[in-house]
Amino acid sequence: MHLTLNKLLPIYFVLCGTMITLSSSSWMMAWTGLEINMLAFIPIIMTNTKLSNESALKYFFIQATGSIIIFLSTIILMQANFSTSMDVSNLLANSLIPLALALKLGAAPMHFWFPQMVEGLSWLALSLLLTWQKMAPLFLMSSYSLLTTLIYVMVVLSAITGAMGGLNQLLLKKILAYSSINHLAWMIMSAMISMNILLTYFIIYIIITLMIILLLMSNNLTHLSQLMANQYSLSLIAVGLFLNLLSLGGLPPFLGFLPKWLVLMSLASNAFFMIMIILVMCSVLTLYFYMRISFNLLMMNPKLSWFNKSLLHMTWPVKVASMCPIITLPLMTMM
Repeated sequence: MHLTLNKLLPIYFVLCGTMITLSSSSWMMAWTGLEINMLAFIPIIMTNTKLSNESALKYFFIQATGSIIIFLSTIILMQANFSTSMDVSNLLANSLIPLALALKLGAAPMHFWFPQMVEGLSWLALSLLLTWQKMAPLFLMSSYSLLTTLIYVMVVLSAITGAMGGLNQLLLKKILAYSSINHLAWMIMSAMISMNILLTYFIIYIIITLMIILLLMSNNLTHLSQLMANQYSLSLIAVGLFLNLLSLGGLPPFLGFLPKWLVLMSLASNAFFMIMIILVMCSVLTLYFYMRISFNLLMMNPKLSWFNKSLLHMTWPVKVASMCPIITLPLMTMM
């Protein structure tokens, strides 16, 4: 993944747009940061292929729609003399802003564009979309007094959609997209409880997701059938993917279980038992399609190939990072 000047400059503006939103004190400034972020991300998506151009067009229309809704809600707030405050007291804006932020995040019920768009993305664009691009909308959704009932509905729908949508997928990028929708439910719910839990969850999710993308990118794995090839059986790529996928699913005692355990403890202490049960059951479903990938890696035509010449060489930092779920096992046992 070589970054040239035509990629570094948009990435810089993506970072700037997010920082403007995070540091904003009014919805107008937050909207400005989201617009800068959107316009800077489109050149990163485009790679001179039909699929990437289609994905860029879809991303532009969806994000522009979300921005228009936020802008109209901001005008409503200005009419109500709340232009300098992030407090939303108008019922219309109270309903529109969470829906617009869910549209930008790709959370259910506004998720329809997200799985279709990721198919045409490069690995760089996919890694940014699954991680950094979620930061600003999540911050806006969690930091200010929005309609909590609507957000709880989004949490439940995102958990169910992410779990059910990934069951019949064969493209690895779409599986990661539906996994992201499922994790959005956990992150939005953790944001309603504590910003510290949200920060912990988001950082661990970024680490695990980037490790999976690096392992898939190292040999350009895009389809589930590619993992059935003999050369991947029992290779270091297979073991690294196996561990990181189980960690992403939240299987104890891997690293990905820690943030989910913190969220479940907080939900239990606040008596959100129904939401807690739904999140746990949907996580079991996500673990099922992670295990399906792992089965293809480790059980189909097993052959010891740690030093297989046909596999592209991975650098030592990537090898060490791919073993992150094992490295963190002592920490999890102490917890």
